[in-house]
Amino acid sequence: MNRPRWLPTVASYLLREWSRSVAVALAAFVLLYLCIDFFERLPRFLEHDASARQIATVFVLKIPLIVTQMMPAAVLAGTLLGVGGLARRSELMAMRACGISLWQIGTPVAAACLALSIGMVAWNEYVVPPSAARSDYMETVEIKNRTYRAHFQHARIWYHDDRGFTNIDRFDEKRSEIQGLTRYEFDEAFQLRRIVAAAAARWDGHAWAAEEAYQVIVSPDGAVETRPLEAAGLGLHETPEDFTAVYRDPENMSFSDLNAEIRDLSSKGIDTTESRVELWLKLAIPFASLVMALIGLPLASRHSRQASVAANMGAALVVGFSYWVVLALTISLGKGGVLPPALAAWTANVLFTTIGAIFFLGSE
Repeated sequence: MNRPRWLPTVASYLLREWSRSVAVALAAFVLLYLCIDFFERLPRFLEHDASARQIATVFVLKIPLIVTQMMPAAVLAGTLLGVGGLARRSELMAMRACGISLWQIGTPVAAACLALSIGMVAWNEYVVPPSAARSDYMETVEIKNRTYRAHFQHARIWYHDDRGFTNIDRFDEKRSEIQGLTRYEFDEAFQLRRIVAAAAARWDGHAWAAEEAYQVIVSPDGAVETRPLEAAGLGLHETPEDFTAVYRDPENMSFSDLNAEIRDLSSKGIDTTESRVELWLKLAIPFASLVMALIGLPLASRHSRQASVAANMGAALVVGFSYWVVLALTISLGKGGVLPPALAAWTANVLFTTIGAIFFLGSE
């Protein structure tokens, strides 16, 4: 007997059917994602004469992040296909006739999804960040040949040029914005001559426009004078593309690294609302798989023997799309400061868990 001894026969059978369907759905979604992403990026790879090995390595390293993104959809589709298949074959009806309630049928699947969600938290903490960082490095530096001349830890970036050293607290690639810039300029004798500081700077397409900027002039006799700096007088020659090689999307960072970044930026008075939303999402998104299972189980149990695979997938599409629409809305409200970060990240989970519970009660 191959089934685990600690699982009842029905639970073992349910988990086997469910896990098989989830695995197939996950593989299909990951493959579809890779195909779309490949053909979208292929012209850029060919433009930079990337080798087949480099292209393959980039996409292989992206798989852990894709698995994270596709897992909730795969759990929903797998639940509807696996449990729905049992309903079509009248196996669920036979279980119910034997006195097994839908709650008892759903408990093993829900427990498996809870374990899966906890595992995805660890997956996102230890597997996704290094693989995503390596993928970004290969694409940006090895394939596109952009200069990688900076040192960074969490959000802080340090790099040097022929004028001196520059420190950036954070670079936001999506907004082409720098937060917390300080540049130290030296003369030929390596004596400090000027310090340029700006609370923020945004790329306008041609140059950096600074906010709350000033400069500290150090004369040869040691006198120090502080002067205001015009918005267009930052004098930063690098473009946003030059910083892309060291940019890290919060989605690709571990919970601990992003939390450390938030503490560091907050201590410097930089707004971290968006990062706090992303931090809570690192806990909320993995548990979306559990939410999808709680919704999928009662939906799948309602299917009759005539219900088609297309009907199951249609239900998955509607529910999944609705979930991500609500999540996108609450994330926008959270990043805009309308909702607290934790509430913005968890509202969709709480709402659809409630809907799943209502479906369960209606199926009993």
